[in-house]
Amino acid sequence: MISSQPRSAQIASPLAGEGQGGGYEVTVVAAAVTDTCKEVVDGMVRRTIPRDTLVDARGPWTFRRDALMLALDRVGTAAQISNLIELCLAARLRVRVLIQR
Repeated sequence: MISSQPRSAQIASPLAGEGQGGGYEVTVVAAAVTDTCKEVVDGMVRRTIPRDTLVDARGPWTFRRDALMLALDRVGTAAQISNLIELCLAARLRVRVLIQR
């Protein structure tokens, strides 16, 4: 995305008065999905997925230090975690999504 606005103006700002992180342990910058998304089953299109609630979590990801340590303790070393979304789900962390405009 090319813009003459400063980067901070391109991201929805957190709500005022929430304090550090607003009660969320994790924050990620995301972009709204604008492409058409299809659900495919057995090689056939089943339906078009409404995209009004879909985002692409691009990052950067920021974790409160205590939350990251807690997440790693909760999932342990045997967990099959392949991405940050899986880590947050497995550790039951609240994730705030800031949608880039």
